[in-house]
Amino acid sequence: MPRAIAYDLTRLFLGPLSLSPRGIDRVDVALANHFFSVDKISSIGILPTPWGVRGFSAAMVRRGLEHLQDLWAERIDEAHDPRWEGLVAELCGQGGTLAAPARRKPLGTGAKMQRMWAHLRRTGVALGQSVAALPQGAVYLNIGQIGLAVPAFHRWLSRRPDVTAAFMLHDTIPLEYPHFVSPPAVKHHEQMVRTAVDHADLVITTTCHARETIAACMAQMGRGDVPIHVRGLPLPAALSVARGADTALAGRHYFLTCSTVEPRKNHALLIQVWRRIVARMGEGAPHLVIVGAAGRHAEAILGEIASDPALARHVHHISGLSSPALARLTLGAAAMLCPSHTEGFGLSVLEGNALGVPTIASDIAAHREIATGDTQLLAPNDRDGWERAILAQGPGPLRRTPPIPDALGEAAYCRDIETALQQFAQSRTPR
Repeated sequence: MPRAIAYDLTRLFLGPLSLSPRGIDRVDVALANHFFSVDKISSIGILPTPWGVRGFSAAMVRRGLEHLQDLWAERIDEAHDPRWEGLVAELCGQGGTLAAPARRKPLGTGAKMQRMWAHLRRTGVALGQSVAALPQGAVYLNIGQIGLAVPAFHRWLSRRPDVTAAFMLHDTIPLEYPHFVSPPAVKHHEQMVRTAVDHADLVITTTCHARETIAACMAQMGRGDVPIHVRGLPLPAALSVARGADTALAGRHYFLTCSTVEPRKNHALLIQVWRRIVARMGEGAPHLVIVGAAGRHAEAILGEIASDPALARHVHHISGLSSPALARLTLGAAAMLCPSHTEGFGLSVLEGNALGVPTIASDIAAHREIATGDTQLLAPNDRDGWERAILAQGPGPLRRTPPIPDALGEAAYCRDIETALQQFAQSRTPR
């Protein structure tokens, strides 16, 4: 008999606090939609509450997922995304008030509270059941990571040795490269790994490189015996839908980089390159579109653009863009640029390759593992090499979404994860 899945909802519950999902959020949603489909009524949603860690019904979880995807505009026609309209205006040189949606400010406290309240209303409020009532031999799955830094959220696993605990860890970057994050973030990530050390029966990760670094870190903390299952991330469903590039951008010469704006992602390199290109080519210089939420030190990174009017006419930052709009933007790009100093996976490399867009990426372990023969890999500090590679790419054609191999899709990914979980749970000896 298949084991019941007890799915941790902590990251998804906090989803309304963001305008749009990050890569990890999309994976979390995909797996939650899979495990809480209408034919999987035995799945239970796990969520820390003021009255303890509780389990919630599949029907209640489905309501929450539906509302969250509406909030994130994950299933809209991209033409209805107001930030898309503003970005197209900027790239076409229209500027002015039309471009205002592309520069929409982050959610304020009041807006976040309203979104959370609306989310609770739509989902419903219930007491839930104690985790002590979970079915015998259930599988607890935590994909979102976010709650792993709070030990109290997982102490119940010690009282349920029959439950198989599976945690996703994407990387150990904050512990390997502490200079890229804040001191609290280092402690936060250390506690996440320590929670896995204390409770994990199985760890899930995305590359062999990540598996090696996670295994080494866990061994240093006293556990070198935890099985680690590797499965590469899928192409987000919204990017797999058949569509074409926006004809309004025909002939527009722009490049794309997608990531949280923070030092680790190496936007500084691209800004340096674009400053040189603009100085050389003037108004004929290509555009760079930076898609991503503002992270640590984003104000300094984006401030470099804002302080240089000539640069600002060619480098555009947008956050809160819907996934359908991102897909259309990608299809028209001259190239996808992925200059990160370090990654656990590198979803943008996968996205660029899958959509047939030339992809230029930093030559790092994670990127080498997922790169195709068409991926151009360059050292993350090779400014001259990046400039040459960028200038070698002309305007992107009006592409259409190519056929996506089933193995790259979310459905195959979710099936593979479920199979791995069920097989592992069946074979393990309770703690």
